[in-house]
Amino acid sequence: MFENKIEKILTKHWSEIDPLKIRDYLAVGGYSALKKFIKKSNREKILEEIKFSKLSGRGGAGFPTGMKWEMVMSQEKKEKYFICNLDESEPGVYKDRTLAENNPHLLLEGIIVSALVVGAKKSYIYLNGNYEKANNILAQAIKQAQENGFLGEKILDSDYSLQLEIFSGAGAYICGEETALINSIEGNRGEPKLRPPYPAESGLLGMPTVVNNAETIANIPWIVLNGGKRYANCSTKLFILGGAVKKRGVFEASIKTTIKEAIENLGGGILDGKDFWFAQVGGASGRLFLKEELNVPVSGSGAVLVVDKNANIYDLLLSWAGFFRRESCGKCVPCREGTFRLNEIAQRLRDGEISDRDKIAVEDILWTLENTTFCPLGKFAATAWRDAVEKLKIFSK
Repeated sequence: MFENKIEKILTKHWSEIDPLKIRDYLAVGGYSALKKFIKKSNREKILEEIKFSKLSGRGGAGFPTGMKWEMVMSQEKKEKYFICNLDESEPGVYKDRTLAENNPHLLLEGIIVSALVVGAKKSYIYLNGNYEKANNILAQAIKQAQENGFLGEKILDSDYSLQLEIFSGAGAYICGEETALINSIEGNRGEPKLRPPYPAESGLLGMPTVVNNAETIANIPWIVLNGGKRYANCSTKLFILGGAVKKRGVFEASIKTTIKEAIENLGGGILDGKDFWFAQVGGASGRLFLKEELNVPVSGSGAVLVVDKNANIYDLLLSWAGFFRRESCGKCVPCREGTFRLNEIAQRLRDGEISDRDKIAVEDILWTLENTTFCPLGKFAATAWRDAVEKLKIFSK
């Protein structure tokens, strides 16, 4: 039986504090992790706790946070950068925005501690340009943190200093990929770079750089205060429930929560009068899960879209194809042309004009996107389509 009796780490104070008032955050113990770090001044110890915690990226990739930090810390270059990725441009994914709007100082404290641990003196929040409310709240929070000595020169009268700046992107999906994000901050076209070298070795302005997702960073203060081993036993994750469920929105639950538990317990179950068809997990780039496949943990970004049998699958296919066609940066031919062709076929499929030649072409396009594109965007563009062809049998309808 599912019970969401967890110790909340990310959403605990959302209803208690005013996000525009730093005193509310301080009243619930805010910036205690930063104070502890400044007092102990042991970067290696904090890194060890992060590794013990098994914290991994919450943006979808799931790369171990401690390993990424260690790679940057091991670099001998004096100049290093830390970037909070709050681009979040995928349809149906808005957990990071919600986090920033409800408790901005939790995110700032995580950024500050993280940046100081890896040895960065300059940090950025790469923010989706459409997140105007989050931008205003974060700007106010940064100002308050500076006024209270938590940010800027000689933080809390220590030898540590950090400059933090909000960089507003244009809402491009591709800039969620860390090398494209770095290109954008540098004033270049938002498109991915060839790797290696990886950002940990040569990132922003050619210097060692850590890029972490906002939700990932927001866990850092709790880990610093409570220890990595404890976090490993009670780690949580933000889930976004949408579609044909009774309760929609952002929920915090155990990282082990299955798709079925998320739908039935967090989302309150499927809407009355609706018949479950499938769940898409991870946003527009996510896999499709049928009823018999729901007893697995929610993966990726934590987004769960519940689709009932009244939905028009052809409208969904066109929506997915149109999104990736629009968001392709155009750097490589397989993605640029593949997403364009897939969108054309999706339009004909919706209009009932699909041909046998189109059905053959879809298989070729999906293989090309899955295997030959420069960055993962092409593979993501094919994910839901592949499941729609193989699981939903769209060409048999």
